Amino acid sequence: VQTLHFKVTIGPNHEVCDIVGDVYTPASASPTNRVPAILTTNGFGGSKADQAGLGKYGASNGYEVLSYSGLGFGGSGCQITLDDPSWDGEAGSQLISYLGGAPGIAYLDAAHTKPAPVLNVVVHDPRAHNGVAYQYDPRVGMIGGSYGGEVQFAVASVDPRLDTIIPMITWNNLAYSLAPNNANQIGNTLTSTASGVAKVFWALGFSAIGIEDGLTNLQADPSRIIPCPNFAAWVCPGLVTAAVTGTTDPTTTKDLLHASVASYMSKIKIPVLLAQGEFDTLFNLNEGIANYEALKAQGTPVDMIWHSWGHSSPTIGTPGEIDLNNPNPATQYETGRVFDWFAHYLKNEPEIGRAHV
Repeated sequence: VQTLHFKVTIGPNHEVCDIVGDVYTPASASPTNRVPAILTTNGFGGSKADQAGLGKYGASNGYEVLSYSGLGFGGSGCQITLDDPSWDGEAGSQLISYLGGAPGIAYLDAAHTKPAPVLNVVVHDPRAHNGVAYQYDPRVGMIGGSYGGEVQFAVASVDPRLDTIIPMITWNNLAYSLAPNNANQIGNTLTSTASGVAKVFWALGFSAIGIEDGLTNLQADPSRIIPCPNFAAWVCPGLVTAAVTGTTDPTTTKDLLHASVASYMSKIKIPVLLAQGEFDTLFNLNEGIANYEALKAQGTPVDMIWHSWGHSSPTIGTPGEIDLNNPNPATQYETGRVFDWFAHYLKNEPEIGRAHV
């Protein structure tokens, strides 16, 4: 396991950010015995350390794993942009380039003055999913939950080199998640013509977490607290309006949708395994269903698991559910599903065909 710093350029203004990540390498991996890769990141308020169990298990089963702290969290710089493809998606795309052997991305220090060795143990694909041959195209999948789930859609929307994703307990439309309005939904989607009642408890709670992380890392990146502490500029006015009026204004509703896969679903063309939680008043089952039905309707390979735990009850409540801190397919049916999925799409192994429950 090695901790590295990654220099990424994101957003329309080409902002340079430092991302910190841990690289888990199988003992057997080498330039002549290449392995597929798994890219993973944290939920809101977390860090790369949250995925340590997954990193160790993945590496022990023949995967190069890169667990990184998302933008604005866990020692990584720049602001929280709610998994917007132009920021978080582009950052993840550059980490894929590192996994594919690209130079000039990984460093041994946060100042990006000491280049890390180029990675040369990950298997390459001759062509990406758009039919184009890229110089740095690793065989790579993504997994993660909540905030670390939506970012997978963001990366997949901008980078055809990503091979498969496993988003867990995440959203379809953040505007619905934070201010649902079932009476004004457009068709069978979770997109509404007007905001509903804001979930102020969830919104303010997450805002406090994000601001605290920004203040903790203020010395490393002072720019991240201006003009909205550790968040994209539009977030603070939206929070004030929601707290005062109990609803979100049209501009905030539009921005929330823009940071949601519901607004760019047609760009998701790779196999997706969804997992959604039953005990979840933040991202409920409707979000997973909406993602599943939209993907299936457009012909994207998709499957879905429902498990008990979610944001309202994070404790694993049913035998057989995945424990990301200690994955064990022998006792965790869901973990078996996940790594069967990765084995099929990243190692070209036959599908095991575990029963759907």
